[in-house]
Amino acid sequence: MRIRIVSAIVYRRPEGVSREELERRRREYFEKRKKLFKVCPGTEIDSIGIERGPSSIESRYDEILAIPEIVKRVKEAEEEGVDACVINCFGDPGVRASREVVKIPVVGPCEASLLVAASLCNKFSVITVLKSVIGMIEENAKIYGISEKLASVRAVDIPVLELHSDPERTAKALAVEGRKALEEDGAELLVLGCTGMTGMAERLSKELGVYVIDPLPTAVKFAETLVALGLSHSKLAFPKPPEKERYL
Repeated sequence: MRIRIVSAIVYRRPEGVSREELERRRREYFEKRKKLFKVCPGTEIDSIGIERGPSSIESRYDEILAIPEIVKRVKEAEEEGVDACVINCFGDPGVRASREVVKIPVVGPCEASLLVAASLCNKFSVITVLKSVIGMIEENAKIYGISEKLASVRAVDIPVLELHSDPERTAKALAVEGRKALEEDGAELLVLGCTGMTGMAERLSKELGVYVIDPLPTAVKFAETLVALGLSHSKLAFPKPPEKERYL
């Protein structure tokens, strides 16, 4: 089984580093993090970036810029024989559009994580990056039909690209907002609201004493399960777009 993680952002290429070398470094990064995905033996995971789009997604405008390239990468993955794609962004940009043009499962970390969270508790909260994305996450919860179980969406006020510049600061901010979600909002479980927070769930869970869902590993496992069960999105829900000229 092959699962491809499609990045929703453009990685800035340092001066003197070729595009091929940058891609190699990014693939190497995901190889080192594979243990977080907890996939079954025989499941292969690779990743690919986009060439045009934002450096991070923190607004609807950023999403729109990224979607054409994301859909392109998903189509290429299916043509290459990949069994499922996971979009590497909690906003799930391009997920629904991609499902219209391919038959393989296309999984978004937000949808997968919220569905899992809704099955494990009465109320859950999402801890995300900036206040600018709170409304976007709330909208997705409505689309996915589980907004009634969403206790709150809180932000740590740290941009995506700064999450790893000071890991201790990020960890403390997650703990502060997570505790507020539990004590003030009535949450019984937490979801990390950015795939840039991958790997931060375990510490937060131990500190607060509740389950914390890590969205990217959850989405990968969700995709693996769909493939194993022989399932994909309904083409009645996501029909193939009508044939017509499109000037891009």
